[in-house]
This record gives sequence, structure tokens and C-alpha cells, in this order.
Amino acid sequence: MTLAIIQARLTSKRLPEKIYKTIDNIRIIDRVISQVEISKSIDRLVVATPHKLDIDTQQFIGSEEDVLDRFYKCACKFKPDTIVRITADCPLLDVEVIDYAVKYYRNHSYPYVVIAPVDGLDVEVFSMDILKEAWENTSDKDDREHVTPYMRRKTKLSVDTEGDLKHVRGMYELGR
Repeated sequence: MTLAIIQARLTSKRLPEKIYKTIDNIRIIDRVISQVEISKSIDRLVVATPHKLDIDTQQFIGSEEDVLDRFYKCACKFKPDTIVRITADCPLLDVEVIDYAVKYYRNHSYPYVVIAPVDGLDVEVFSMDILKEAWENTSDKDDREHVTPYMRRKTKLSVDTEGDLKHVRGMYELGR
């Protein structure tokens, strides 16, 4: 089952309650939800939030500060094989990017995939296993607040250090 989790909160410091702001009389959160709902790749949708929101979509209430914890516990409740992470502040999210990201993830053996044509169109797809690994193994404040930095480091495929080179050589051997 592919679960889309829309990460939402009302307490942005730069623009409080931004998900309720409107564009052409439609709230940002409603625009994001509607794009996810028309995706052919998503089996279930839930909004993970620390607050009860004024929306008609299923919600999971969790930690405000530890977003990784909120995300992980939400995923545990639904037991998906594939998780799609969407943020609620991207009103121009494109359903084609969602479907492409899920298809790319399914066709490759990476535990984490991000498709990000530009900021605001980004979609992340990952396994329950790597989400659990991140949840269990990181206490870094940035990792806990932004959910996927640990996964990005873990699945890094560019070569900047000797450690990166060793990792990429191992990945190359797996692909042979």
C-alpha cells in the first residue's frame, strides 16, 4: 500500500497559519490535498499534524517539535510498504511529479527517492524500513524537524569523500 502523508502545521514562524491562506479563493492545504487525491499512485492519504485542522481529510495528530516522530507514528498506524512525503505549504504541487516519483521509486531499489524539479514541487518517496531506521538512529534536531535529512545522507550517491567513494563502489557492485 502506498501512503501519502501530508505534513502540516499552523505554527510557522515566518507565516503563521499559512496553510489556510488562499490562492484564488482556495486554501493552500486544500490545493495540496486535491493534487494528492487525484494521483493514480496513492492508495491512502493522511495529514500528519500537531493540531486538529479544519479539513475533511483523515488526520493523525502527533508531536509538533519532533516531526520525524509524528511522521513515523503516523506511518506505523497505517503500515504502508511505500510512503510519499508531501508538505502542506506547496500549493503548486503537480500530480505528475507525485506519480513520476512513485513510479521511479518502484522501478529502482533505492530506499529513498526525491524528485525536486524546483522547491515547491518536491516529492519524497521512501520505505517504511528507512523511516524506522531514521526514527531509531537520529537525535539530530534538523533530522527530527525535517524528517528526511538522515535518509538523504544515508542514500547519498555522489562522491565527495573516501567514504562516499566506498559507498558508491558498493552500490555499483550491487547493480551489476
